[in-house]
Amino acid sequence: MYFSHTRCVHLSVFCCTLCSLCVLCDLFSSIGGAIKPVVTFTPNWRNILEDDDVTLTCDVPSTVPEEPRTYQWYKDKRPIPGDQQRLHIIRSSVEEDRGDYQCQTIGGDISDPVFLNVIYNFVILQRPPSAIYEGDPLTLRCHSGILYDAINTKFYKDDQEIKSSESDSTFHIPNITRSQSGRYKCTKQLQLQLLNESNVVERSDESFISVKEIKRRKLVVKTKDFHSRHSELFSPPEIKVPPSRVIEGDEMTVRCDTRLDPLRGGTELHFAFYRDGRTVRGYDVSDTYRVPSSQLEDSGNYTCEVRTASGTVRKMSDGLYIQIYDYMIMQNIIRLVISGFVLSAAVCFTYFHNKW
Repeated sequence: MYFSHTRCVHLSVFCCTLCSLCVLCDLFSSIGGAIKPVVTFTPNWRNILEDDDVTLTCDVPSTVPEEPRTYQWYKDKRPIPGDQQRLHIIRSSVEEDRGDYQCQTIGGDISDPVFLNVIYNFVILQRPPSAIYEGDPLTLRCHSGILYDAINTKFYKDDQEIKSSESDSTFHIPNITRSQSGRYKCTKQLQLQLLNESNVVERSDESFISVKEIKRRKLVVKTKDFHSRHSELFSPPEIKVPPSRVIEGDEMTVRCDTRLDPLRGGTELHFAFYRDGRTVRGYDVSDTYRVPSSQLEDSGNYTCEVRTASGTVRKMSDGLYIQIYDYMIMQNIIRLVISGFVLSAAVCFTYFHNKW
């Protein structure tokens, strides 16, 4: 098989046109990937009593927090009404509201399921929905329904009393250790109205609290190692810069991308950014560093560090070199590419017009 000279010319022109289109697309497109959202609860309890109120929030890390989004909610993998970031459950029901909840933005990834346990009982021991790791603060609450007057709350660990209070229904541990794993129980004295008589009865609930060890290991994690990544508090961070090319004078947005363990959605992370080893922004709750009008001297090797609020867990990203392109040079390149594209298109049009 062979090609005539005319076919070769046609093929070359066609390829040049395609190349011009690809260069233009590459120059003006932003590189972005789907970001997996996380479902969190407010109040932050994994178990609630029937008739309690709770708000579920679909948290999506973003370089542009103000961008409008449409959300889809799921319960037990079935779509449910609601297209906003927050899903409000008023006067919860065991049958209707208990289950696994997920959310996603239209066109984005779906979150991992988070279980909301709605219970019919007099008293429950409430704990956060996230996994508990050594060094974490932990708050437990002995919760009773609003229809009863509750007094004299007591907390126990492995049947040993650890706190008693007439008015405070919470028990707080600032920095939990693995030795504090165990069976926790709380009791309340409830005043019940039965047949016009007031009776005081004691009700209790218990839960096993397992404190996990923080695994300190190298930050190099294979992307295929799904179980390894999800056993950590948060994944190794990665520097991301949309768009792929930053031109002098443009706003530069650098994001420190990490994924928090879905079972620990309430954990607060802090982010810091560095250029060539020097701090350009100290620790802050925002995962984004912005330069409103980038200059050539903003070019450099960028890294970011993520840590928990207590500083017990820290992870540093690999470096990413960000080149700020000279405005005039980029303008000339764009003019050349556009001129080449127009010329190639004109030649293609003339060729096919004359042929047909």
